[in-house]
Amino acid sequence: MSSAKFTLIGAYQYYNNAGGDLFELLTLPEGIDKDILKNNILLQGGEFEVQHSSPVFIHDAMAIWSGTYYDTMDRWVKALAIEYAPLENYDRMEHWTDELDGTGSSNSTGTLDNTTTEETEHTKSAFDSSSYQPYDKVNGRTVSDTDSTDRTNTTINNDSEHNGRIHGNIGVTTSQQMLNQELDLGYWNLYQRITQLFLQEFVIPVYE
Repeated sequence: MSSAKFTLIGAYQYYNNAGGDLFELLTLPEGIDKDILKNNILLQGGEFEVQHSSPVFIHDAMAIWSGTYYDTMDRWVKALAIEYAPLENYDRMEHWTDELDGTGSSNSTGTLDNTTTEETEHTKSAFDSSSYQPYDKVNGRTVSDTDSTDRTNTTINNDSEHNGRIHGNIGVTTSQQMLNQELDLGYWNLYQRITQLFLQEFVIPVYE
């Protein structure tokens, strides 16, 4: 003859009959469906006897429990959401910045002097002379000074940035081994792990 016991499903039905929800205060990170988790907890441990006989105490304790394990559950969600190549075990990202700066200047200063001397002489012959005689002479001189200064500044900036990625299998494990590990990881179920944590805290797992 089996003794009467107060089970998790009994506590759940107690709140349902009162128009409430036993899991009302259960707080979960984004990415976890509360209804899926709640149904899995009831499926896996609904017939186990609860560790606390008061449904109200269990209801309130769920807020404390979910707050305690919130960061753990959040890390699980983020870890399972990481994108990766299952058959690669090496992935390195690199970023380079090349800086090539050059500045140049050139100066030139000079004075240009031009001096020109011109001499012009006019002659004409007298009526009583058989040769030409000087008539007048014009001397001219031109002086010019020119100053010039040239300055040129040149700045060259050849900065460049580029990224690189090296990834693949470096040979530590074979592709077949990594594939087997990926298949094993597929058995790791987020809802099942959280359910196990919950049942350890709230029920007495005795199988009859």
